[in-house]
Amino acid sequence: MSDDINITGLIEKDIFSFSEVSRFAGAGFTGNIQNMLGAHQNNGIRVAEEEGGLVINCDIIVYFGVNIPQLCYDIQTRIKNDIEKTTGIPVKAVNIRVEGLDKADGLS
Repeated sequence: MSDDINITGLIEKDIFSFSEVSRFAGAGFTGNIQNMLGAHQNNGIRVAEEEGGLVINCDIIVYFGVNIPQLCYDIQTRIKNDIEKTTGIPVKAVNIRVEGLDKADGLS
């Protein structure tokens, strides 16, 4: 797929537009810093082409106290709509897997 970098960039932007998302799972501190600086090391994003459209899998860490089902639904909807609107490529599935929780600074 020739648009992998553009698609993963859109997915990253969509995921981190939610303040409840801490980071990608498995990326570690260095990987997340590289992602923020624009280096495309997408340990938490996998995009595959299948018959009927793209299948997108994202592994994330969220902040403790978040309504996880609602957050995942909102992320799925945003990614699907953004990819289809921007690229014209149909999205068959967006799978969000929450791999863990981080403590949010300033939360009690």
